[in-house]
Amino acid sequence: MFHDYAAVIRDLTTKFTGFVLTDLQVNQFCLYGDLLHEWNQRMNLTRITEPHEVILKHFIDSMVLANFISGLSFADLGTGAGFPGIPLKILRPDLNIVLMDSLKKRLGFLDVVIDELELTKVKTVHARAEDFGKNPLYRGYFNTVSSRAVARLPILLEYALPVLKVNGLFIAPKGSQAEEELAESQKALMLLGGEVEEIKHYNLGEGAEYRAIILIRKIKETPSQYPRQSGKPLKNPLI
Repeated sequence: MFHDYAAVIRDLTTKFTGFVLTDLQVNQFCLYGDLLHEWNQRMNLTRITEPHEVILKHFIDSMVLANFISGLSFADLGTGAGFPGIPLKILRPDLNIVLMDSLKKRLGFLDVVIDELELTKVKTVHARAEDFGKNPLYRGYFNTVSSRAVARLPILLEYALPVLKVNGLFIAPKGSQAEEELAESQKALMLLGGEVEEIKHYNLGEGAEYRAIILIRKIKETPSQYPRQSGKPLKNPLI
């Protein structure tokens, strides 16, 4: 199915990211698309199912983040069907990626993807974001963290900043409410040790939603009481 769109994947990747895919990478994206289509028929992975939309709104929208990644250790919090982590791993095989999600079934799908695509230096972790941030294996560990379509920015900051190294970067893909969410986040930034570095705006062409990327640098250690216990950041965000 997705192999019919190999040329589209190759062309759109170069157009929007500047990267030129190898034949292996194109084949990996095609196989990923086929697995996503197959598994989506028996579990709810994505509402976006038309191949061209999957390529643009999932694959390309994830790969755009590659231009901002620093260092090699990367965490994808609330990865869902693997976005942005799997496309970034295909594009940047050198990255060491952790895909974290609270739903075991989704991680079962991703374990199959990792195996079928023969990806290395990538693993799935079953955890809630709050517990992940308290885990000594991951706290203060990652150079770059991202989280896509999981929660509003003040909540995401409490999930992401604890697992970043000082000077690490949180990449927050957002839509039309990016500035509004950033305005809500001033208290969280101050308490958690983050500083806004830049907001990047981009467009993936006709039919795609407005997109923005908020880049937040961790400038000091996050106090040990954050993240708060499970459910607290969502119910009572740091606003």
